[in-house]
Amino acid sequence: MTLFEYLSVAISIVLSLSAGQVLVNLREVFDPARRYWVHALWVAQTLWLHVLYWWSMWAYRDIESWSLLSFAFVLLVPALLFMCSSALVPTYAQNVSSWDQHFYTVRRWYFASRALIVVFASLRTWLLLDTTPPPISGLILVACVAGFVSSNRSLHAVLVFVTSVGMLGVAYARLRAGI
Repeated sequence: MTLFEYLSVAISIVLSLSAGQVLVNLREVFDPARRYWVHALWVAQTLWLHVLYWWSMWAYRDIESWSLLSFAFVLLVPALLFMCSSALVPTYAQNVSSWDQHFYTVRRWYFASRALIVVFASLRTWLLLDTTPPPISGLILVACVAGFVSSNRSLHAVLVFVTSVGMLGVAYARLRAGI
């Protein structure tokens, strides 16, 4: 077993716990009596972010000199994804009477964590792979700051739509490039 394989197990465990937090409560999120489409789309986007992060880890397979610090740095993003997941879909999801109200209660936690994901993922790419982060990172960071600052419902509808389209665009570009 290589060091990368060993470390990727820990990353996969944290990502699995985080995605599981959401997946176990998807039925609650999409319950028609309580559903709020903006929240539901952020939930779907957060799940997709788990997939993208896990897939992006393959780029680190050739790094030979891992340290505790570089490993901890790479583990920050899954930890922050867990914070996003648990803010959007808490363990007590069956007790949430309105996802609309819940979303605007936790939006600052969600967007602060999501902004930190963008920052740390970009730094990780730059420091460990010596490559620049994708341009979509800037758009997502601006969206996170706007979502953190404002509780305007129309703005949140635009933010979730634009960032979802942007993330699908990144996935499409990766598929076309064979990555």
